[in-house]
Amino acid sequence: MLLTSRAAIATATAVAGALVTAGFLLFPLRGTPDATPAALGAQGEKARTGGSGHAGVLVHNVEKACQKPRTTHCALSLAYNPYRPYNTTNSAGRVWHHDLLHATCTIANGVTVTDEDHKHTSIWIRTTHEGKQLWLPGIRVRPDHLTQLTTVLPTCTS
Repeated sequence: MLLTSRAAIATATAVAGALVTAGFLLFPLRGTPDATPAALGAQGEKARTGGSGHAGVLVHNVEKACQKPRTTHCALSLAYNPYRPYNTTNSAGRVWHHDLLHATCTIANGVTVTDEDHKHTSIWIRTTHEGKQLWLPGIRVRPDHLTQLTTVLPTCTS
């Protein structure tokens, strides 16, 4: 019986951690610690109408073999410019699966990027990484998170 209780506690802790992570990703970062999800959602509305929204974005690598190792082979690139080809000359930094970045805005008309599953998008997310403003291709975010980010974050103006 004690083992069952420990298993139940471990499961509950894991579920609570997942819910906290999901809530962090789906709502803007700014706001007071005691803000309700509705209040955070209202800040997202402000962001869409010209405010300065901020959100956490979790990097997603579709390659299952690269979701754990933090090797050079499994690194994903951030770009200097979302309107230039997504290649090594435009590579500004490396991130890995489940890295958490700070996002400030999105664009929908960048260079189209295709992932290893042959899915593609021209949406890009401006992020802060190691003190620099860099760009994460939207294809490097889970599709449901990308939809949420484009709702919460404003469109980049420059």
